[in-house]
Amino acid sequence: MRYAGSIAIALLVIVAAPARAQFGLKAPQRLSVAADTPAKPVAAGERFALSVRIVPNPGIHVYAPGNPENIPVSVTVTAQAGLTADAPKFPRAEDFFFGPTAENLKVYTKPFVVTVPMKVEGAAAGKSAREVTVAGSVRYQACNDRVCFPPQSAPFEARVALAGERR
Repeated sequence: MRYAGSIAIALLVIVAAPARAQFGLKAPQRLSVAADTPAKPVAAGERFALSVRIVPNPGIHVYAPGNPENIPVSVTVTAQAGLTADAPKFPRAEDFFFGPTAENLKVYTKPFVVTVPMKVEGAAAGKSAREVTVAGSVRYQACNDRVCFPPQSAPFEARVALAGERR
């Protein structure tokens, strides 16, 4: 009977999502996101690391990359002239046993940092530029110990100070 209750909750979440969207209501964010850039200015041609700090709410887990049957957390940097971003680097995930489906999964339940290696090209670090804004988003599907919620995205933005010749 407990399993039937889980199915009822899952169906309620799935059915409620379109109604929320229809009336302009946003689903609550189930994690927080912030981005950090290097403390020192970055020169043209120099590589740096964007650190995206992700903190799941208490009782929530998100899937790590590598779970083929689940939607993993992903970090995307918005394309911008003068900046290049390499593939994000994720920390080691936690082992998690999800009782309702009897699966062993790789998840994040605690705060973690995803590192995105980046490079400033000449176009971004022009003579008059003092900084460049890096924007992007974290896409994830959050779950608790009984149900998974519809996928969501959380935006982030950070300013990178630029080194170089100034007028």
